[in-house]
Amino acid sequence: MTILYSIATVFLYIPFLLFVIVYLFSLKRKKQKALVLASDVTTFLLFFSVPASVEFLWDFSISVYIYFVALVLAIILLVIEWRNTKELEIIPFFRKLWRTYFLLLASLYALVWIVGLVSIIIKSI
Repeated sequence: MTILYSIATVFLYIPFLLFVIVYLFSLKRKKQKALVLASDVTTFLLFFSVPASVEFLWDFSISVYIYFVALVLAIILLVIEWRNTKELEIIPFFRKLWRTYFLLLASLYALVWIVGLVSIIIKSI
């Protein structure tokens, strides 16, 4: 059980390790869908990883804010999609939304860790 807990913790704090693993395994089966599958799996993990990283570095919980921004972004993108198309297709909309979440959360994750590393380096000097 502790091995499973340790693996989950590693993936929680280093989600792009899971991205690389899923990408490499799915590359053998479906070369065209490997990047899509890896980003989809990593997006789910990033929803938990970004708040956990912020809490680990600065003892501040931002999970409520992340989920609130995700909900507001979904509403805004839904209204934009509804105005641009006559008929709203749910599955393509969720794909666009999920990929947008991936880009935003991956950028936020990278920013959190860069700022965290810089602040740790500054504190150690």
